[in-house]
Amino acid sequence: MSIYSVVMSTLKPLNIPTFPITKKGDHETYITFFQYDEAVALAADDEEKQTGYFIQVDFWTKDALKYTDLSEKIKNTLTAAGFSKKGAADLYEQDTQIYHKGLRFYYVLKTKNS
Repeated sequence: MSIYSVVMSTLKPLNIPTFPITKKGDHETYITFFQYDEAVALAADDEEKQTGYFIQVDFWTKDALKYTDLSEKIKNTLTAAGFSKKGAADLYEQDTQIYHKGLRFYYVLKTKNS
């Protein structure tokens, strides 16, 4: 299973349109995510057994009332699934009038050979 599949399946129960890298379609509230780094998390016998992935999950909405509630749900859903929070930033995109939160996480995934 790829890290992208893990993120998609983890966020699916939230019923928020979720897209790797960039949004598709016309949505006012949605999630995008991407991998910004990876590293060996565990090696044994000269083989990578686990890979650590650094993921940024971005939440976008034009609804200020949904912003805080949904960003907390996203954070709680990912941490409950084993993602470790690494940082977050509240942003507002002036040109599109959209609230934007960038959440960064670390997740360890076993390799196929382990």
